[in-house]
Amino acid sequence: RTVISYDGFNHVLYEFLIRIRDSDCGPHAGKGAFLTFKGAKVLKESSRNKCKKFRKTPPNPQTRKSLKALYPRDRGVSVTLHGDDLHGDEIHFGPKTDDSVGFWNEFSLIEDFQDSNDNITFSSKFPGCGLVELDRYAPLLPEDRKTDIVFSVKDFIFSFEPSSWRFDVSEELNGCHQVVDFTDDTTGAPHIVAKSNVAMYVNEVGHNIDLVENVCSLEKPRSVYYYASIGTPMKKGETVELLVNYKEGYESMRVRRGYGKANLLGVKSDNDDYSRVQRNLAERISFEDSIKSYREDEVGSVIDFLENRVWDGIVSATSCLSLESAKNKCDVIRQIIARRRLDWTSRILGSHYSVVGRGGSHKEARHDEADSTFKVGMVVYVNNWMEAEDPRPPYSGVATVNNVFRDKFDRICLGVSLPGGKSICCVPEGVISEPTEDDFVEAPRRMHSNWLKWKREESHPQKRESRQLVLEKMRWDSSHFRNLLSCNQSSSDMHSRIMDSLRWEVSEELLYLLVKDNRLHHPLNDRHWCPISMRLLTRSLHVVADNIIPTHERKESSYEDVLSACAEKLLVILREATEAVRNILALDKEEAKENFLRYLAFHEKSVSECGTEQSSRYYLKAESEVTPHVSVEDCSKGQTTLDENFYLIHQVLFVTHALASLIDWNNFNNRGEGIYSFEKACQIAAIDLDLARRLQTEKSRSWKPLIFLPL
Repeated sequence: RTVISYDGFNHVLYEFLIRIRDSDCGPHAGKGAFLTFKGAKVLKESSRNKCKKFRKTPPNPQTRKSLKALYPRDRGVSVTLHGDDLHGDEIHFGPKTDDSVGFWNEFSLIEDFQDSNDNITFSSKFPGCGLVELDRYAPLLPEDRKTDIVFSVKDFIFSFEPSSWRFDVSEELNGCHQVVDFTDDTTGAPHIVAKSNVAMYVNEVGHNIDLVENVCSLEKPRSVYYYASIGTPMKKGETVELLVNYKEGYESMRVRRGYGKANLLGVKSDNDDYSRVQRNLAERISFEDSIKSYREDEVGSVIDFLENRVWDGIVSATSCLSLESAKNKCDVIRQIIARRRLDWTSRILGSHYSVVGRGGSHKEARHDEADSTFKVGMVVYVNNWMEAEDPRPPYSGVATVNNVFRDKFDRICLGVSLPGGKSICCVPEGVISEPTEDDFVEAPRRMHSNWLKWKREESHPQKRESRQLVLEKMRWDSSHFRNLLSCNQSSSDMHSRIMDSLRWEVSEELLYLLVKDNRLHHPLNDRHWCPISMRLLTRSLHVVADNIIPTHERKESSYEDVLSACAEKLLVILREATEAVRNILALDKEEAKENFLRYLAFHEKSVSECGTEQSSRYYLKAESEVTPHVSVEDCSKGQTTLDENFYLIHQVLFVTHALASLIDWNNFNNRGEGIYSFEKACQIAAIDLDLARRLQTEKSRSWKPLIFLPL
């Protein structure tokens, strides 16, 4: 792509070429955008007589102005605006023809300019030069504008990939904070329009002092643009990679990708399973808290977005077709995970929607009101009626229902209040009808507003029911997943990647339940759990996950057989972990013991106030109460004795039992008591039951199951 910048004071054109190729930032940086200075063109002497003096700045079209429709009593007005200068058009006000140049379009690029014979350089700091517009970053499509509420749901569903491309803008959208990005609503990755724009390929400098920031983002009320800011003068033929700095707001994404400040201190990126799961777990907890703060209309907007913009695309991409032929396998795997996350999200949304929906429902109707079509507070239309003993003429117009009752003839009648503070005590239901928009032309504005509000509230129950059905549709279907895998059995690599991704996804769901119910604290954190414990938890989580997302249909298996097989695997993993602990503690040789003791060690880091790592050590839990923590080196020399019961019970037994307590082992005629129990776990691990009972907390003895393994 060619970009030409014009120096209006010196009448010089600077020509640049932008190419997209592999980035020089690093092996995992992907594609990058490179700017090459092709040279300068100067104004011909014969064309200088065309120069116009700057009398005054030409007026720029006003593209943004608040407009309000005025109409007698403000009744039902719809306004449509047409024109070139409207804010919604977002057009560029450039030259009239393709080769027009100059502040007043007085020059022609072809006729009035020639290549410079001098070695003219370019810098944004030179007089007459400045920023070079590269491209609009976002929005590129109408769908790229979202409320922060909707975007956060999309971001979670697509594994936080959209956060890599988001920008916040100052303009509100539907009364909420607005976010713009250019990711597809069905994949979470940049859409096809974004891939044809330069802005997508501009990489970030991060914390690499060798990289120079030369791109800045300028924000307008609803859009973001990228501009090149060249500090060091560029010579003809020189090329630089375009780089931007997203500042501190992007730091969490840098850490996930492995080039944040924390990564320099040893924190691992999302390529490490344990680190990724810990971050996602914290995000999942925060995400649920956010959903629980949504109002009813906000939940409704999220559900409508998922139904109209997300669901169909995910279903289509993860249908029973060969995934091996997919153009981008990472996108497809992300969509499969998104389908699983839609199941989890739909349950949270459905639960909260039921709560906020009940809060806005009508009070229970009285008996007479239940028999009537019209309710107290409803705005109705009275058709030519007045009570016989009332001297006033018959009334036709809108009124508000005050009460519903039966007269002495057992007819349903209504007491209504009229505009102006008057009322009619008894109006038969037969002369009352529902009003139309035209009936409010002469009515007070407040009465019209009440009627509109009532109409909206009347439609809420139907909307709630419809949206709950949409959420039900998004539940995980194990049979669909089995069909998907059966269509891709020939691709062992794809099959393995799908299964591995889903195992970890379901493991996150299980860890979320454990943390939320305070059954396990800081899971997979090497400061609180030793490697043997974390390995035990990982293997156990994957066993349960394989039962939640079965890869084959269990035609001949009973529910009891499924539970028995799952419990047996968990107990085998438990026994192997306890044997590993005992074997390590029984070692005598100093060198071998030091190597194996690291499987029981906890990792502790201390960081200075300036953010640089001061120390990192591995320590063990000793039996002594005076010095409970001991280094691996000291322990290998036989200077202390480790706390065997702490490792066997707290680091192994309690981890297995916390996970097993989530499962309902007695969900078939109460005959599953022998499948799994705390007593059986102690027996398998050869751990003293009385001692384990004494170390158990009171709450852990009354844990209730939270999940049921599907057939």
